[in-house]
Amino acid sequence: MIFFPFADENPSSRTPVLTWMLIAINVLVFLFQLSLGPSNQALINEFGVRPSTFSDFTNLHTIITSAFLHGGFMHLISNMVVLYIYGDNVESHLGRRNFLIFYFLGGLFAAYFQSLFAGRLDIPMIGASGCIAAIMGAYFVLYPTAKVKVFVWFLIFVQIMRVPANIVIGFWIIGQLISAAGNSYDGVAYFAHIGGFVFGFIGIKYIFTKYNLSSKTYVDYEEVSERDIPISKKNKSQGLKKNND
Repeated sequence: MIFFPFADENPSSRTPVLTWMLIAINVLVFLFQLSLGPSNQALINEFGVRPSTFSDFTNLHTIITSAFLHGGFMHLISNMVVLYIYGDNVESHLGRRNFLIFYFLGGLFAAYFQSLFAGRLDIPMIGASGCIAAIMGAYFVLYPTAKVKVFVWFLIFVQIMRVPANIVIGFWIIGQLISAAGNSYDGVAYFAHIGGFVFGFIGIKYIFTKYNLSSKTYVDYEEVSERDIPISKKNKSQGLKKNND
């Protein structure tokens, strides 16, 4: 079964410049990785973050550099699509400077959380997944009922579905918890995903609270059909009405 979210129906109030820049930088760095050929592993060893970074307080720069490295096309594409879906709204909500701080704090917490469960494996971790998991945690709090477009393929059933964000993200975090509980290493930093999500959830709910008070979200509205709009209002309305329920 394929369950692949690819867009949302939650317009942002400002141009998501940082979200686009982060996506562009990640893509450019990955193209550079490809150009290195076999030497790419040396780059990962040098700039990936290791558990020993937190225990020995060495190579702290790798907490940042590791978030721009990826292990393959699917690793990159899945991360960038998720950042594209959720990043613009969280950036709009927090503002650019605080969005960037929030993004990298999520990556820091994710890498540290993964290091707690690494055991004796001092191998480099790479990818923007921890940072993006924090964005998902924030989106889960801010826009739980915003609709996410999901491509679903199960046997002969192929459909584009509109699913509430809390369900899409909820299934994702449950999957991470189940995989982490499996206690088998398959190269995926599940605990980093969990740690990033926990930071995003707590951070947006309790730390960046002053932004929540002035938040104006799409989920306060419901869609209405054109026939429900008075003729005198049709040229002025965007097809939305206030939901006071």
